[in-house]
Amino acid sequence: VTGTNGKTSTVQLLAQAWELLGRRAATIGTLGAAMHGDELTLNGYTTPPVTRLHELLAGFRDRGATRVGLEVSSHALEERRAAGVEFDAVHFSNLTRDHLDYHGSMEHYAAQKAKIYDLPGKAGAAPLAIGNLDDDFVRSLLERLPAERARVGLSSRGAAGAEIRAEGLRFAITGTTFDLIDEAPDGGRVTVTSPLIGRFNVDNLLAAVAVLRRVDRVPLADAAAVIPSLQPPNGRMWRIRPDDSLPTVVVDAGHTPDAMRQALSAIQEYGFGRVISVFGATGSRDAGKRPEMARAVEARSDVVIVTDDDVHDEPGDEIVAQLLGAMADPGAPTVIRDRAAAVEHAIRLAGPEDVVMLLGKGHEPMQIVADHVEIPYSDIETAQNVLARVAAERRR
Repeated sequence: VTGTNGKTSTVQLLAQAWELLGRRAATIGTLGAAMHGDELTLNGYTTPPVTRLHELLAGFRDRGATRVGLEVSSHALEERRAAGVEFDAVHFSNLTRDHLDYHGSMEHYAAQKAKIYDLPGKAGAAPLAIGNLDDDFVRSLLERLPAERARVGLSSRGAAGAEIRAEGLRFAITGTTFDLIDEAPDGGRVTVTSPLIGRFNVDNLLAAVAVLRRVDRVPLADAAAVIPSLQPPNGRMWRIRPDDSLPTVVVDAGHTPDAMRQALSAIQEYGFGRVISVFGATGSRDAGKRPEMARAVEARSDVVIVTDDDVHDEPGDEIVAQLLGAMADPGAPTVIRDRAAAVEHAIRLAGPEDVVMLLGKGHEPMQIVADHVEIPYSDIETAQNVLARVAAERRR
């Protein structure tokens, strides 16, 4: 799976589905590498270097894995980290701005991402090409593939030509209900409900269904039956709410303008009270996307708290100034550089009907507070601890 957003969720959802359907699965990606159900081993890369990748694959094979979901980053495609791997299917989720500190331009970034459809299949055959037809760039790539190439297009927005699609999306705080449609001769229409938040997660589910249906040949009814059991990966639209007297906290790893737009737009569909957003920007990485991030958060939040992300070797106050300078009302956000303090401030500000969005770090267990200086820090653990303190205070 490649794409600016959605790689981790798609791979993790697919692994869950495989396991529920009796296939032994493993995953490699941003969260680490592991047999599904085991503790993930962080590797420092979305896609490991080629020798480490083959070492992991061999280990999974020896432990009985019959399926592997692999996140393939643009860096990995440019550096050929997946060389020697043969794929049954490849999926391209979407293309928006990211990693221009590495690639230099959107044109170069897009060209590297497009290489996903050049990866080899087994026995000399090209792998099944899966793509999100709601993304114009992905659609254009699929349309340019040779006529004989096996492919399947996906859509949750009514794109023409989508063989597997979602229609009639209904959003509720408890999850998302939609009609799953597969145009294959043995397909049909099934209504499903997922606990996942957001249309973009429906897109991720469609990609998982495409693999189950076209590669694993799972009946549509069986593929649909596992969807209610698929849970969000760690730090991906991860909801925390111990009881109804407390606000809902959502932790999401989205660190691009589009990911933040999608996460916040999704939350607006669910009828919460105020949206209180906590975010920052990574230092020493593609500073050009910061204005878009700031505007995306400002436009979709009732309250904005600007804080530090991983600053690396860039002065944090300069990052904050860039974010504020891009906003329509730079004086409106609260600035709390200490991220844990910012999270606590947001939660204490929120009422039971409100949602606190913690954007950017997701599952990460560390924060880079200076060049090569890391401290233990987790948005998830911080939110859980603050909510517990607030609940205890109210019981006194």
